Formats: sequence, structure tokens, C-alpha cells
Amino acid sequence: MEPAVAGRAVTWRWRVPRPPPADPLQAFSREEVEVCVSHAKPRQRWGLVAFAVDLLLLAALALTAPGRCLVAWVAGLAGGFVPGGAALTVTAVVLAQALVGLPFSLRAYRQDRRDGLATQRLGGFLGDWLKSRGVALVLTVLPLAGLIAAAHWHPAGYPWVAAAVAALLVVVLGLLGPVVLEPMFNRFAPLEAGPLRERVLTLAAEMRVPVHDVLVSDASRRTTRVNAYVSGLGRTRRVVVYDTLLAGEGSASAGEGSARAGEAQATHDDRARERQDEVALVLAHELAHVRHRDVLFGTVAGALGTGGAVLLVSWLLEQGWMRDWLHVAGLGDPLVAPGLLLLGAVGGLLLAPLASAVSRWSEARADWVALEVSGDPGTAVAVERRLALENRADLRPNRLLMILFASHPPTMARIAQAWLWAAHHGTGRHGAPATPGSELG
Repeated sequence: MEPAVAGRAVTWRWRVPRPPPADPLQAFSREEVEVCVSHAKPRQRWGLVAFAVDLLLLAALALTAPGRCLVAWVAGLAGGFVPGGAALTVTAVVLAQALVGLPFSLRAYRQDRRDGLATQRLGGFLGDWLKSRGVALVLTVLPLAGLIAAAHWHPAGYPWVAAAVAALLVVVLGLLGPVVLEPMFNRFAPLEAGPLRERVLTLAAEMRVPVHDVLVSDASRRTTRVNAYVSGLGRTRRVVVYDTLLAGEGSASAGEGSARAGEAQATHDDRARERQDEVALVLAHELAHVRHRDVLFGTVAGALGTGGAVLLVSWLLEQGWMRDWLHVAGLGDPLVAPGLLLLGAVGGLLLAPLASAVSRWSEARADWVALEVSGDPGTAVAVERRLALENRADLRPNRLLMILFASHPPTMARIAQAWLWAAHHGTGRHGAPATPGSELG
């Protein structure tokens, strides 16, 4: 395939080359690898501990006598009113999960502060934590309490109605999330007029992607990490880039000599052009997601999966062995709340490899399209280096953890893909170091 140029369509393929990850010392210095790994590995270990603790909490509340007594006491506060009892039990379990998880969140925050990745103070972090827990509480209590109440009253055909309502809620969140939930955590402004904006809009036109605007998120008030993403459906669809990704270097100071200032300004201009190339390539990747309707397909898959999960849980709780295991009368029992959340967590873990594999494939396809559009594997390698170094990515990922949880291909697989594209098009191994372990310019 040839690089895309103005007025020529890109070939969109289901299959894209996905080479195995290269040795990180082929693109990073040994010191860079050590810095990234020393940040990523402890974070992963503590994340796994946090997940295990959350599962143990749900199991204790759902399966042990003291846990069931505590849940029964909370449900009893509603005085026999089933919807109220269901809402109280779900609320109590979600709050317990949040409190148990708080020390792990604080540990991750302290690590980010120590390593220079977090820019907000503790008060700001706790404020965001409270808002996110509040959103999670509402989005968990209302659906689960409604499901338990519907099952208790047992109207004809309730599982199918409940499944349809659950699927509809996923679609509604996909539509309203960008305009209701995202503004709760960040402010957004259109990408300012200038060469970069014109370049992005021209790129979108060449890729045949309808984009009315590109938004910039004020992520720098919280982090130094760089990122971009696509969210929303239809008219709420948006391409968002972190302001940290747009950050450039300062110009020469007025006190410098004219020759030195001129050299510094030339260097600054070169770096600004490089940053524009990087941002344009990142946005080409995001526009590829739009072109492939990845958000739409993901939302549809999530809706179908959620509806299917409701039907599966309804069937499971009609089985005597499941009711005996959870010590509940059925799905309409307010005491079933921790059991439902436990089943959801275990089910999510079982489905994680499939969901992660689909996500990694989607990201690899978007990477390949960005290479096709830009024809610039050197910038692609520079972008992956920047993402890895500024986000402290794990440059030596554990294969099992990657299979289970990784939504993106590992950094060195993405760099190897850029090198493969360069080899296919006879442009050389752009971005490869002269010797293993040397830094890239």
C-alpha cells in the first residue's frame, strides 16, 4: 500500500501486520528502560493486589455468615420495602469497595507525585476521587436496585425487559457521557486556529471522516501524561487531545546574543514542527477509530453484552445451587447485591482476554492507518517513544498481564510495526538507533 495523499482514499483493512515486540534496547537507552519499568512494575503489582482485595471483600459479604448478617442489617433499615432495601444494600457494598480501594488509589497518587507525573495536590486528587466514586455509585445503584426490584415483583417477561433496559442504558451513556460526565472532570476548548488546526481538518477530509471540531482537554492541571481519545456517538462524538500533548518548548530569551538567539529560535521552530507532526499522527490514529466506527461497535458490543449478562444472571439465580451458594431467595432478594457484584467481577475477569484482544487489534489497525496516512514511520517511532517516556509505560510487559488486561499493544510492538511499514515501503528503518541501546534523536 502506498502512503495516502490529498484526495486519495486510504485502504481500510480488517487484517494488519502485527509483528512481535522488538527488544526495547533497540529504541530506548538502558536508563530509559529502567526508569519506565521501575515505575510501571510496582504500579501493576499494587493494582493486582487492589483487585484481589476487592474480590475478597465481595466474597466475604456474599458468602460468609458475618458478611451476610451485615448486608441483612443494612437491608432491614428499609423496613421491608424491597426497592429501598435493594438500594441500601447496593449503596453499602459500593461504598465499602470505595473505602477499601482508597489506600491503593492514594498509593498510586503518591507514586505519581514522586515520579513527577501528578500535578495536582492531595485536595484536588481527593476531590476527583469523590466525584468519580459518586458517579460510580449512581451508575451502579440505580440499575442494580431496579433489577432486584423488578425481579421481586416478577412481572411477566421481566428478564427480557430488564435486559433491554440495561442495553439501552449503555447506549445512553455512550451518547451523554462526553457532554455530561467528561465535563465533570475536565474543561474542554476547541483546538485554536492555526496551522495545526488546519492540518488536522484537512487530514480528516482526506480520511473521509466528518469532524466538526477537535477539542483540547486541560489535563495538565492533573497530570503530565500525554494522551488523545475519541468518545461519544453521532453529534456527541468528539476527538479530544490532552493539552500536555500540545506542549512545546520555549523560545530563545531576549538576553541572548543575536546569533545564539537565532540558532535557538531555529531549534525551537524545528521542534515545533516536530511536535506538530507528532500531534497530527496521533490525531490520524484517533480519526482512524472514527473512520472504523470503533466507538459505535464498542458501544453496541457493550450493550449486547450487558443485556446478555442480565439474562444470564436471571437464569443462574433460578438455579437452586446458585441460590444456595449465595444464600439468597433469588434475584429479587435485596441481599443478593454483593453476590451480583461478585458475579460481575468474576465474569469481567473471564471475558477480559477477549475484550483486551479486540481492543489491541483495533489499536494496531488504527496505528497502521496512521502510518498509511502520514507516510512517516520516523514520527510514529518518536510518538511511541514520547508516550512511553512521559507516561512511564512498561517496556518489558508481563505476557499474561498483557493478555488479560492490556487495551493497547506494547510499545515495542507498535514501534516494530512502524519499522515494518518502513521496510515494506522501502523508506528505511526510520527511528531505529545506530547501535542497540542508543537514544533516538
